[in-house]
Amino acid sequence: MGSALVMRKLRRLIAAAVLLAVALGLGIGAVVFYLGPGNEVGIADDKKDVDLVNVIAFAERANAAYHEAKIFRYEYGTQVAAGEFPNSGLRIYLDPNPAGKAQWLILRGTANMPNIFDDLDFVGRDEHELGINVHAGFDDALQECLPWVIGHLDPKRPVWVTGHSLGGAVAVLLVATLDHRGFKDVSAITFGQPKFTDAHGAARLAHLNILRIVHDEDPVPMLPPVFVGRDNFAVYQHFGPEVIVSASGRFLFLPLHSADRLDVSKYWAEIENVRPMSHDMVKGYLPALRHALAGFSESPAE
Repeated sequence: MGSALVMRKLRRLIAAAVLLAVALGLGIGAVVFYLGPGNEVGIADDKKDVDLVNVIAFAERANAAYHEAKIFRYEYGTQVAAGEFPNSGLRIYLDPNPAGKAQWLILRGTANMPNIFDDLDFVGRDEHELGINVHAGFDDALQECLPWVIGHLDPKRPVWVTGHSLGGAVAVLLVATLDHRGFKDVSAITFGQPKFTDAHGAARLAHLNILRIVHDEDPVPMLPPVFVGRDNFAVYQHFGPEVIVSASGRFLFLPLHSADRLDVSKYWAEIENVRPMSHDMVKGYLPALRHALAGFSESPAE
């Protein structure tokens, strides 16, 4: 029991140290993981595998979630419902999109990310309706907003979900929960999404229709930590396809998440190479995606 308490405190200390480094503008060297097509198993700069126009449409909405409701409705219509959830800091916009194919759920992240990552504990699989281990802080955010979301959705129509940062993690948890409760056509594209489950949960949720967009200099998608040295403290794991995009506009499409791309031995060695502002939608994700789209536009037709 004593060793378990020590391990729990150590995990929290590691998470706090990682976030402190990010906050100080130092970043985490090991998360510079765009290695290029010669070093990674994936498909580089292939527009056949990534619909960048659609991805950017999701990114623009994810970014707009940081706008106040009045501005968001000016951008997307007066039909939009807005929910504020003070415990988690989440804000959710629900656009019924009456003239369109699908309803939109757009989740804003929170400024309280350090508080979320301070505790690496799981809600156990026996306690959770999904039957998986889920990061307790992200699940608290989900449970706070879930009744409002369910009350506003039409279960007979498709649902498109997007979010940035913590909003992205809760977005995928929402997709999983709606899928579990019988919604038939639910999908998500997230940006800078941290991890929220373990290997068992990742396997159970692998059927979900999600796509994660990851900036190659963004440390947050590598949190909570998976490896520190050779020790396995909290086995958090991503799942599903991902797009790794760089500021230059290059990107790599991976049909499945590649946990092996992290070189843990360089965890602190390249600390100066990471720019935490790359986690920002305006300064990181949107410019990188637009550069990628412009690069395609300038390429000769095949």
